[in-house]
Amino acid sequence: MNYWHMNLHPTGEQGTDDDIKKIALSRTIGMGIWERTPGVIDPQIPDFKNRLQIGDIVAVLNGQNPIALVEIIGEWYEFYDEKSIIWFPLRRAVKILCIKGDCGYIDNLSQFPMRTKSLTISSDKSTDTYKYIDAWYQHCKNKA
Repeated sequence: MNYWHMNLHPTGEQGTDDDIKKIALSRTIGMGIWERTPGVIDPQIPDFKNRLQIGDIVAVLNGQNPIALVEIIGEWYEFYDEKSIIWFPLRRAVKILCIKGDCGYIDNLSQFPMRTKSLTISSDKSTDTYKYIDAWYQHCKNKA
C-alpha cells in the first residue's frame, strides 16, 4: 500500500471545497489528459494508470485543504461525460474512508503541508506529507 495526494480540479482552476467534496462523494477520483510539452504526456498520467494500485490510500485535496481520504478499489478506466460534475476522463473507483463534514473527519485538520500537483506519491516515511496522510489514515481506521 502506498500513500498519494491529489487535487481534483482542472489545471489553472480551483473549485470550492464543496465542489471537490461532491466529486469525492461520487466515489470516483481521476484526472484529465494533457501533454507536458507537445507530444509528451505528463508523467502523472502513467502514474495514475500504472503506479496507483488497488488498496492505495489517497488524500483528496482542494489546494492545501483536506477534503477526503479514500482507498482505491478499482482499476483505471476512461469515460467522458460533459454534463457531469466529474469533469475528468481518467477515473478510478474509491471507497471513502473519511470526508469533510462526516463524523470520522478531523474537524481541526490543518492544511496539507505542501501544494500538490494533480497526483503525487508520498513514499518517504520521514516527510511531513507522509506523516500527515498516515496520521489521517490511522484516525480514519480507528473511527471505522
